[in-house]
Amino acid sequence: MSEMNYSRRRTNPNSTSPLRPAPRRQPRRPQRRGGRENRLVAVVALLVIAAVVGGGVWIWLNRTVRVIVNGTGADVRANASIEQIMESEGISPQPGDLVSLNGNVLEEGGGAAYTATVNGEALDAAAAEAFRAKGNETITIGDGTDVTESSHEEEREVQPQLEPADSVGAITFVSQYGKVGRQKFAVGDVSGETVAGEVIEPVQNVKLESINPRPEGNRKVVAITFDDGPSDYTQRYLDILSEHGARATFFCLGSQVPGRENLVQAIKAQGSQVCSHTQNHEQLTAIDAATLQSEIGDAFAAISTAGGGDTTTLRPPYGALDAQAWVNSGGNFSASVIWNLDSLDWELPGVDTIVSNCTDGIWSGAIILMHDGGGNRDQDLEALPKILEKLQGEGYEFVTLSELFALDSRIPDDVAAGNARMPEGSVWATSVAE
Repeated sequence: MSEMNYSRRRTNPNSTSPLRPAPRRQPRRPQRRGGRENRLVAVVALLVIAAVVGGGVWIWLNRTVRVIVNGTGADVRANASIEQIMESEGISPQPGDLVSLNGNVLEEGGGAAYTATVNGEALDAAAAEAFRAKGNETITIGDGTDVTESSHEEEREVQPQLEPADSVGAITFVSQYGKVGRQKFAVGDVSGETVAGEVIEPVQNVKLESINPRPEGNRKVVAITFDDGPSDYTQRYLDILSEHGARATFFCLGSQVPGRENLVQAIKAQGSQVCSHTQNHEQLTAIDAATLQSEIGDAFAAISTAGGGDTTTLRPPYGALDAQAWVNSGGNFSASVIWNLDSLDWELPGVDTIVSNCTDGIWSGAIILMHDGGGNRDQDLEALPKILEKLQGEGYEFVTLSELFALDSRIPDDVAAGNARMPEGSVWATSVAE
């Protein structure tokens, strides 16, 4: 019985009898060893392929192409930039400068580093930055150019300038007052310099006109003028003028008026005209703006207060008045009057010479210079009647400057009246026009 069971167990190895567990399945070792070797081969193969591909890529990336640089053939790396080509070929261009809107150098070497053309076409900054050599290009690299600073736009007021007269005559007056304009400007971000752009509202400049009076009609008129009074001679001059039915213009110094107000009033009462010779006889072209305005304004005030009337007409001391002095005035006078004939009485040349200086070559519209104060005027007192009689004998009338100017239609009425003022809404010039 037992043998039979035993034999049965041996011949039935797959039996699931609870008396004996099923035998374990043995691993197939030869098969495991073969898979590992296959994987190793695969890895090696991949490494070889990677090396071959990587080397090829490296060779491709580092290949050279043939180009012409500044007229000479060169082998450069493919896809080389302009900067790389300059480095490889030893090219060192001189950079340009950073300049202001008006062309002033702000930073040396702060401009474009170089200029470049490819196949004859100039490259701008963006194109030069993006360029990569492909081969067969003709490249020219040169010094850099100046670069203008960046800027922004502003809308600003434009102040009027003073336009001087084209020539100088005996009378110079304001023919047009100024008005503020508005204009767009480019403003340099670094320098602050400006460049004028679109005009929004035109500016109106102050304009001067200068002429020699030219009386219209058949009247022959002459204007005698006296500087540096009032003085002890003033009333005697007035008496002589009255005796001859003549009138004149007295350019008074403001500093001479106090205590002589009666003489200023006497000039007006006789029919003559009072104008200003400034306050203290300062040369207007040699003083600052504040002093100039005081010299002019104080004299006008002194004359007006004394009863001489309101005037904005003056004779500049020494006849010296330029465009900048007009600007410096702030517009506080309207007309400047010099002369055509100079008596040279200050030299005390003798009565006959004074008469000759004031009458020889006379013409209608002439302005004669004599003096009321500033020295001994005895020769003038003796010469004045002779001058009046000689010219009256030739048919001349002796008139004030206002009367003379009224005979010339080129002179505005308010200027002729001697008291023109800047109109409301107008402004004065801040500089001389170039």
